[in-house]
Order: sequence, then structure tokens, then C-alpha cells
Amino acid sequence: MTREPAGGTSSDRPAGDEPVGMKPGAEPLGTEPFGAARPGPEPSGAEPPGAAPSGADPPGSELPGEEPPGAAPSGPEPPGSDLSGAEPSGTEPDSLQPPTSRPWSSDERPMVRAGLRGLLDLTRVDVALLVGLTLLAFVLRFGSPILPNFLGGNATSVPAIQVLGVGSARNSSASACEEVPIGNKTVKACGQVFDEVYFPTDAADDLHSPAISYFDPEPPLVKLLMTPSIALLGFNTMGWRMTQVVTGSLLCGLMYLIALRLRRDRFFAIVASLLVCLDGLAFVESRLGLIDIPAIFFVALTWYLFLLHWQARTRRQWRLTLYVLAAALGLAFAAKLTALAPLVIIATLVVFRGLAPYAAAAAPALRRIAGPRRYETALWREAAGSRAWIHYTAGLMLVAAIFCASYARYLTISHDDVYQFVSCNPNVEGVATAPYPNNVKYLPVPVTKVAGVTVPDPVQAISNIIVINEASLKYQELECHGHPYASRWYTWPVMEHPVLMYYQSAPLLDAPSYTATGVITNMGNPVVWWLGILALLFCVWRMSAGPRWLRVGVGALLVASLATMIITFHAAEPGIDAVTGTQPGPLGPVSPLFNLAFLGGMGLFCACAAVFAVVSRRFVPAFIVLGYVTAWMMWVPGNKLRVLFFYHALGMLIFVALALAYALTALRGVRFFAAGRWWSLAPLAYAGVAAVVAAFIFFYPIWTAIPLTTPDQQMRLWVDAW
Repeated sequence: MTREPAGGTSSDRPAGDEPVGMKPGAEPLGTEPFGAARPGPEPSGAEPPGAAPSGADPPGSELPGEEPPGAAPSGPEPPGSDLSGAEPSGTEPDSLQPPTSRPWSSDERPMVRAGLRGLLDLTRVDVALLVGLTLLAFVLRFGSPILPNFLGGNATSVPAIQVLGVGSARNSSASACEEVPIGNKTVKACGQVFDEVYFPTDAADDLHSPAISYFDPEPPLVKLLMTPSIALLGFNTMGWRMTQVVTGSLLCGLMYLIALRLRRDRFFAIVASLLVCLDGLAFVESRLGLIDIPAIFFVALTWYLFLLHWQARTRRQWRLTLYVLAAALGLAFAAKLTALAPLVIIATLVVFRGLAPYAAAAAPALRRIAGPRRYETALWREAAGSRAWIHYTAGLMLVAAIFCASYARYLTISHDDVYQFVSCNPNVEGVATAPYPNNVKYLPVPVTKVAGVTVPDPVQAISNIIVINEASLKYQELECHGHPYASRWYTWPVMEHPVLMYYQSAPLLDAPSYTATGVITNMGNPVVWWLGILALLFCVWRMSAGPRWLRVGVGALLVASLATMIITFHAAEPGIDAVTGTQPGPLGPVSPLFNLAFLGGMGLFCACAAVFAVVSRRFVPAFIVLGYVTAWMMWVPGNKLRVLFFYHALGMLIFVALALAYALTALRGVRFFAAGRWWSLAPLAYAGVAAVVAAFIFFYPIWTAIPLTTPDQQMRLWVDAW
């Protein structure tokens, strides 16, 4: 079996047209990975990387060149192929003859793309696609439900295309009404869906002048971001959902940029963006006044900026991307503590990259699985300079400073509602606080007097922030109540039990005399999530390097660890209430095998993935697998104590989409000869994308609260727990 180029690269140059300034036979720009250096002199104006980092690579530690994100795995590829993910029939990377390469010398110094334009490396076509995909996502999120009535042939007088808009889903029950002070008057607004009874009200409290104190165990940034639209559009369903519409749309654009940084292939980038755009979980969360989509938007922004930093080639690029990355990470933490996953991965990959030459000197076995393009690491290390640790420390301080700055509005008033939680009883509503008067802590406005002048008191401000976060974390730790819409962590990849956010009787839109039911469930797109499991297994295989036994062993370690965790976790679960369907919170005693599989097995697997990413230069599939596993496993310890929900899997969606796009791109590039002719598997890749679109259309009514008859609704419930 052989392969042909997957196509869809960002080069608009005709085939065979060699880029100006490149040596004959050099890799054309259309297939060159982002950040990959090109032969030739350093361009005028490029900032020299500077002195080598302290502690030069020890003798014998030289690794063959690094595969930058988007480059093919180590080992020669068939002529005319790029990284499609498929492998020649009967040939594995570990059996291929390693390329002869040596570290670049001064006369072969790679050319570095200097400046912001060189770093971003976006063409006009890329910008047009980025804007188009973002606008498509915005139209779907803002305009839905969009009803093509002209297809129904109904005789009633209705518009050919009916656009109901994001504010149309309203809870009509009396309990979904809140009296909220807006400006100088109190407004009674109704229609809150699910947790909209909390976050929009908190945002309105922040908008009030002066702000009104409230206790929320989540950081404040998203509520603050909701205030402009509430102030502009009013305290109504449209006003408190616009922030989510905007950030959810921008998330789809970010997916294009992330994919394009990983691999210079427009098909890969477009598909990754469309998978998130057309996924039910991201779609529903983007249309309700909740905090999860803005939080994941900042997480995705962090991932993109990390890839820019990972591919920095000059000292100016290195430092600029580091501090912008730190700022985005601070915003992500200020939105929700789900930013812990990217922080762990970023720290792990940076440390592994810094220590790789020394590890290779100490462990010669690492040199046998090393990939090509060592100069990529050398350029990055030179750009970092000898004081990289100082800049990383300063970056962490910037993260903390931005996180604290998000409490600026909170600190303008005193608070007497910082509860001191001490225990939880599943049979008693609420989380118990300490006895009065120790049930709350009073937080004064952090100001002090200096020479009779009132000035901010930073020590008191930091103390207030620490106290409120201690109370929030304590609440999250102690919360023990069950919930009928809760789900366990191991059910998320298959979407076994999504959250039913809205269920209400309403007349059929095309036949108002008949009563139907409108629902909103945050179930993902089954094609994306279920095929994504196979795609992730494909990425696990593609990321590994070395002898076949090592590659099989890494995959077996993952499967065995997950199987042990699931079996032992499930064995400790109390039974689900047969009447209410409520899933209890805390587990019973958990087998020691669980901790062994979780800390030992999954920890070792992630360490192997990091080694393959840095040493073997299998960055693209390793990055996808690491991101998915970390965004998933970070919730496991908490699920032992309290219930979780399917929307906690939003961080996993980013990597499910990347994995499936990666696999479809690989499929698109496969050709084989049979029955006297060449066959291409590209139609299967296009069919996969078409299946995602078809599933989106099919499940669209239960994501947008379009009233359906009982048979139509049941037809879309493929799993009993849906």
C-alpha cells in the first residue's frame, strides 16, 4: 500500500514550483511544518538567538533532529507523501532505515522566520477560512433554532425560513424567575434554563453599583464578561447568553488555528474546526448562560499560544510568546480551574524538552528512538537563553497576578457570605457550615489609611482572595449530594448519560393545535465522540516509536490501566436510585489497585507520551493523546467524592476533534493498488465529515428545544440513559 499527499496544504504554489531562495530538492513551503527552519542564511533583521543556554549539551547527548509539530514521524516517507497518518503496507516506522543526519553547522544554519508575521505564518486564504468558520459557528449559535419551513410543504402561513434565535428557549415555570436589581430598579426576569438561575444573577450583582455580595465557588471572570451584554441587551435570555455565543464561535476559529499549527494541512484544520462547530456539547453550552464555554475558550487559547511558544525560533519570539501564553493561562484560571490540565502538560513538555539532551546522554536507549531535525530543539534552547527559568518564574507570577486581578470587582465591597463549610450529609440538603458565629468569615474592603488618605491594601486584598478560594475549594471537596443528571468520568467518552437541561411542553411549530415537547440535552455528536475513540487509539499507535514490543506495550499499558480503574471504581460505586435515577455522590472504599493504575499506570503512560513527543518528535499524535488523557483524568479524584456532569468533558472535546481530524486526514491520503487500478480512501474521509453533518442535522431539534412529538423524540434517544 502506498500513499499520496493528503492535499489541502496552505501553499497556493503549483506543483513543481520551487520556492524562491530554497536549495534544489528542499522541502516545499506547502508541506513545511510551522516553525520548521529552512536552509539558507539568516534573514536580515532576524534577532540572533543569543548565547547558548547554560550547561551546554553533554558530550554524546546529541539527538538527531527534531520533528516539529506537523512533520512526519521519524523515518523516511514514500515519495510524494506528507504526514497522512497511514503507513505503507507491511512497513512500520521502527523498521525503516533511519535517515542519515547530523547537527547543523554554522554554514548550514537554518533560516529563521522573524517577526510576528513570520511566527503566525497565516496566508490570506487562512485568514479567510478562519473568519468564515467563525461566522458559520456564530450564525448557528446565535440564529438557532433555524427552521427551513419551505422543505415541509406545510400549507400554514409560516415564513420559508424561520429564525427563532438563541433567546427563544425559555423555562416558563414560576421557579425560573428572578428579581434582580439593574441600575436603580428591580427587574423580574424569567426563562432561566438549568444553572442560568445562578450565573446570570451573579453577573447582574456584579453589574450593580455598588456591586452586591454573593458566594459562588467558581472564579469571577465569566460573570464579569457577561455584564456588558446584560447592560446592553437587558437582563433576559438574549442578554445573558451573548457572551457564550461569542466565545463559543471564537472557539471554532481557534480550533482552525490550533490544527494549522500542529500540521500544515488545511483539510486537517477545517475538519477540526467543523467537528467542534457541529458537536452538540459545544453547541448547547455556547447557547446558554453558563460558564463552561468561555472557560474552555481560554483553555483553547492557551493551547494555541503554547504551540506558538513551542515553535519560537528567536529570543524575541520566545519571550513574547511566553508572556502572552502566561496571560492567557491566567485568564483561563480566572474563568474556571479547568486550566489545570494545560498547565500540567505545558510544564511537562517544557521540562522534558529542556532535559532531553541530558537524558539521552544518561540513557542511550533514548537515542535509538530519537527522531530527525535536532536543530529545532537547538534553536529553541538557544532562543530560551541561559536564564529561561527566570522568565518561566515571571510567567507564573503573571498567571497569579491576572487571576487575582479578576477579583477586582469583588474587592470593591465587603463580604459577609464567605461560608465556612465543615461537612456534608447526603440525606440533608446543602453543605453544613461551622456553628454560629464561625459559620461565615467577614471580608472587609481591602483599603488602608496612609497620611489620612485611603489607599488600596494589597496584603488584605490577597488575603481576601485566598480566603474566598479556600471556601470555594472546601465546598467543592465536601459537596456529596447525588443528582439524576450526574455521570461518572468513565462514561464520558461514550456519552452514556448527558445532562437534560430543558424539558417543557410546547405546541408544534408547524401545527400549533398539537402539543409536543421541547428538550435541550448537552449530548455530543455521536459521530464525533464515538469515531473519536478509534481515532485516539490510532493516535496512540502513531505517537509511539521504537521496537514493536515497545509500541504495543505502551498501548497495552493504557488499556490495562483504564480497565483496572474502571472495574475498581465501578465496584466501589453505590447503587443508583431505581425510582429517581439519582446517582449518589461519594464512593465506598476503593481498591488499592485503582490508585496503582491511576497514579502508576496512567502516569507512566503520560510520561511515555511526553518522551515520544520530545525525543521521537511524534509531536502531533502525542500532543493529542496527552491533551485528551489529562483533560479526562484531572476529574477522576474529584469524582470519588462528588458527582460530576458531562459538561466537564468539554476539555476533552478539543482533542477528540483533533484526533478524528488527524485520522480522517490520514485516511484521505491512503491509496492502494488492487484489481488492476489504484484506489483511494479519500471518499471515506469525506464520508466521515458528511456523517458528522448528517448527525448534527438529525439531533439538531434536541439541542435547540424544537418541539417534537413523542415518536420523533424517542427516535433520537439511542441510549436508555439519554
